[in-house]
Amino acid sequence: MTPYRLSLLLLLALTIISSGSNAEPLANHQHRIISTDAGVTDVLFALGMGSSLVGIDATSVLPSEVASDKVANLGYHRMLPAEGLLSLNPDLIIGSEHMGPPETIAAIKKADLTLEQLPVAKDEKALKENIKVISELVDKKAQAQALLSHIDETMALVHQQQLPANSKVAFLLQLEGRGLRLAGKNTTGEDIIALLGGSNIAQHNSYQSVSAEALLSLEPDVIIVAGRDASQSSVEVLLKNNPLLQHTPAVQQQKIIEVDGRLLVAGISLSAVDALADMAKKLH
Repeated sequence: MTPYRLSLLLLLALTIISSGSNAEPLANHQHRIISTDAGVTDVLFALGMGSSLVGIDATSVLPSEVASDKVANLGYHRMLPAEGLLSLNPDLIIGSEHMGPPETIAAIKKADLTLEQLPVAKDEKALKENIKVISELVDKKAQAQALLSHIDETMALVHQQQLPANSKVAFLLQLEGRGLRLAGKNTTGEDIIALLGGSNIAQHNSYQSVSAEALLSLEPDVIIVAGRDASQSSVEVLLKNNPLLQHTPAVQQQKIIEVDGRLLVAGISLSAVDALADMAKKLH
């Protein structure tokens, strides 16, 4: 658990929030929760509900103080096994709109439990709405206020440190052995670019492979590199393997930064908000 979340748990506000959600809170006896989304897992721990988690998906990260064998890992959220989920006897399952497969969703809906599928957040407004829904489900609306305030304060800093108008930004996924993947339309990478005030240089949908030559021709003003190996610098690896990129405006103006790609797997999450603030500060 990150330091800010620990501090949030100590500073939980007592203000009751209002929400338009129709979510019904858990009854007092209900306390077995499965999260199939990394962002949802983060919120549950931040709300003090980590001890109620009995299962998570493969993208969720447990705080270091939680033993991994205490919470079942149910695998990829699009390929969840119905028997595995239901065998944990959950009262509540929360995931994203991308939970699957359909037969698992159908089986869950027939069971005596609450299923909540949330939209993937593309900005802070959607993230806050998701937090309100989760907090209502677990009867932690008062505790959610601290999270909402943290998002407002952090994003205010991001908005104060926007990129110059018309900045062309390339968001790259750097995967071991798979070359470079450039974030296109309808990706979290593009959402990150928009929240930083930039314009995505990619016109394609989803993530597509890109060569150093093609990237050089696009002349990005900013390059964001999302890696998944914390043991080495993603920027250094990128430039070592693709020396042509030294000639891009982004590198020549030292506007190339890295971000932990694991923080972005669930869209704009609590972790992504903090990563955004860090990126905005470095690029300002």
